[in-house]
Amino acid sequence: MELDEPMGKLTDRMQIKREHGVTLLQSVLSNADPLRRQELWAIATQRVKLLMSAQQWESRHGGFCAAKILVLGGQQMAFDDELLPLATLHLEDTEPGVRLAVGECLYALGKVQGISVYDSIKDRLLLSIQNGFDGDLISGDESDQDAFEESPVKKMPSVKQVHSGQNGAMGSRCLETSVKALQRLMEGCGESFQDHVTSQLWQLLLKALSHHNRFVRETGFLCVSTLCQFSPMDVLKDNGGLIASYLALGLSDNWSQVRYAASIATRTFMRRTSEFKSDFFSKLLPAMCLNRYHGAEGLRLYSQETWQLVMGSTGREEVAKYVDVVLDYYIVQSTAQNHLVKEAACHCMAELLWKIDPERIGSLVPRVLTTLMSCFKDPSWAVRDAACSAMRKAIEGYPEEMKKLMPQLFDMWFAHLADNVRSVRENSAFTLGSAMRCFQGEAIEMAVAVLQEVLPQAKNQVDKPCCCHGSLHATQCASPGAGPHHGRPPSAEENMDGALSSNLLPKLAERCDDYGFSRKSEPWEKSEGGIYLLRELSVVAPDRAAKFLPALVQLAQSSGYVEYHSLMETLYRLLPFIAEKLGKKTFKPYLELFIDPLFSALTCGQRLSENASGYCVSKLISFIGPNIFKARLDSNQLAILQSSPLINAHSMTGDIGTLLTSCIITSSMFNATLLHMIVLQ
Repeated sequence: MELDEPMGKLTDRMQIKREHGVTLLQSVLSNADPLRRQELWAIATQRVKLLMSAQQWESRHGGFCAAKILVLGGQQMAFDDELLPLATLHLEDTEPGVRLAVGECLYALGKVQGISVYDSIKDRLLLSIQNGFDGDLISGDESDQDAFEESPVKKMPSVKQVHSGQNGAMGSRCLETSVKALQRLMEGCGESFQDHVTSQLWQLLLKALSHHNRFVRETGFLCVSTLCQFSPMDVLKDNGGLIASYLALGLSDNWSQVRYAASIATRTFMRRTSEFKSDFFSKLLPAMCLNRYHGAEGLRLYSQETWQLVMGSTGREEVAKYVDVVLDYYIVQSTAQNHLVKEAACHCMAELLWKIDPERIGSLVPRVLTTLMSCFKDPSWAVRDAACSAMRKAIEGYPEEMKKLMPQLFDMWFAHLADNVRSVRENSAFTLGSAMRCFQGEAIEMAVAVLQEVLPQAKNQVDKPCCCHGSLHATQCASPGAGPHHGRPPSAEENMDGALSSNLLPKLAERCDDYGFSRKSEPWEKSEGGIYLLRELSVVAPDRAAKFLPALVQLAQSSGYVEYHSLMETLYRLLPFIAEKLGKKTFKPYLELFIDPLFSALTCGQRLSENASGYCVSKLISFIGPNIFKARLDSNQLAILQSSPLINAHSMTGDIGTLLTSCIITSSMFNATLLHMIVLQ
């Protein structure tokens, strides 16, 4: 029989097969012969009713999922009347998946029958939500019980109150799914729900927004988004300040999933209240602005789109108008327990320095710089990296303010040239380059002094045994006295729930007191930071940078440690740039000294180092000239030059356009000479 296969799949233990059974059932019913469709629909209805009352939860889940498509099909009105009592009965089913499927059935019933479904189940549904709050071991703020227009809230819940307690998946057994069922029922009823928006309903849902369980908060914000969509305008206007306060709390949540749900609710609220949206900017603008840089991609992109929809082309002006409030918020967020939030705060402060009128933000720059200096000592390398980038913006926009902090800042930047993370080392060098271009003499002298110390350090590199990944990753292991932030697997306590990866959980580490966060820097890391700094020095003071070419040669010739090829990868990526800034005349005497290490790297077996050396050889040939370069090679090196796929073939013959131009010019000169001879004859 046609229905046997889909009905069998609806009881399967695997959810993907139950979902396939629902799809298959829908296909069978929609594609059936019109004369037989009514019969199949009646048979399917009877079998689905049996599934919804089955002992096995998988069968109940499959039954309610199938019931949704039967209701939306509209073929059995009597079944709709029988489904509502079953949905009410299983609203607090022991299995969460069944409870969610019940919510989908309520959506379908609301879609077909309208607001009468809500009238029938309202008391039971709201009681389930209230019981969820009453049954919590960790209660919310008591003032939330009176949190709406009829009984204005006297005290907004603090961030500490919201995030205290258990953040894990275990919370009130049915609270999350009951709130979700209410949301789906409202969506099903549509505009007809508008007359049923009451203060009791708002009060109940606002209470969910400050719940200790993050999944309840997330579902609560999604439900509030739907409620904003159907609430009368006078309700939103009279109570907009309170709603905005709760939305701001969600936009600042420690969990990105909750922030995303709050962003959905905020977009709905701001678009519904577009005529008077500016009344809420002081509360919502800072968080909306910061989430545009959040590390969670979905949240970041959604927030950027919301910003464009809500603010249009006036965003910069509005931020400048509320810049004091915005900066206060950024500073608070820079101390959050989530490293993604702190990183976003640094990017936002850089944006303030770059985009806001200096006359408006000038007096606030010292506070920005103090905060960035604190973030530059953060345990998370991404936060340090973002803070370093923001400081570079400060140098370019506010050199006088930066000059007052120059001794402290230079100490920090030089220290981070030896950071454990490569991008932090490179970014620190970029920032030092901006400082040298801005401050000139004194900054250049300080950079030269540091280069003399750090550039040769790799010669002192001694390999250490690795305890986890083998010798190729020896430097990634933490030293015995390392701190808790890098270099070892996190403990269950640090993982909070113990079931999620530490990369997905907010960091709970306290701010460090100094730069030595994870382990002592390796000598080769100091040398690599020096190479990055030398690149910047070659732009600002090429004559001073030329004196360090012998040190680069020594680095290239001093192999014998595990990370040698990592260091050479950096050297060969940057060497052509340094050579061009120093000039042919300065660099050519040292070219031959780099030849042997370069060609050794071309066949070293380390792919990244081979690619970097191939790039370097290609660029140097173009810079020096193919004939001059080839004259310094032995027969083996010439063979490698001809056969290596990593070397650009065009670099060995010169630029094709240049050659063609030269040929045309030569031909024109010959023709002109010949014509002149004919004329003379």
